[in-house]
Amino acid sequence: MQMENRPEMTFESTLPWPGEKTETLVIHCSDHRFQAQVDEFLRTGLGRESFDRLVVPGGPQFLLAATYFPKFEWAGRRWARFLIKHQTILEIICIAHEDCGWYRELTVGPWTIPLLKERQITDLRKGREVLREMFSGIAVLLYYARPNQHGHVEFLEIS
Repeated sequence: MQMENRPEMTFESTLPWPGEKTETLVIHCSDHRFQAQVDEFLRTGLGRESFDRLVVPGGPQFLLAATYFPKFEWAGRRWARFLIKHQTILEIICIAHEDCGWYRELTVGPWTIPLLKERQITDLRKGREVLREMFSGIAVLLYYARPNQHGHVEFLEIS
């Protein structure tokens, strides 16, 4: 296939350049349905203007993937170490969401949204312990996102 000669396109963002370092690493799922809402939550809800991201299907579940996907666990932990090493990370925010396709794929037998939510919250808590062992002194915050009755997404803090 022959490439057309197209003029080079330039887009200039209206957002200011954030600087060189960030103190926050966010780990969340790549599901397109939640991306704009995650950004709004981080910026408006939590007041984080700048953050690194680790975005993969299922989000922070890779921290616990040793038994069924050890390569994902190895790669995810390596990426997290890299980001923390090269930034001044003081906190990690992990976000899971309702009706996650990755969790539906992993679940054997019949599943329901409440059962998936229970597993995801359990995994978030286990993931927090893994992160605390990997990176002592870094705060780990957990959230579960779900659509609400108003057609918006709400973020529930998980203790």
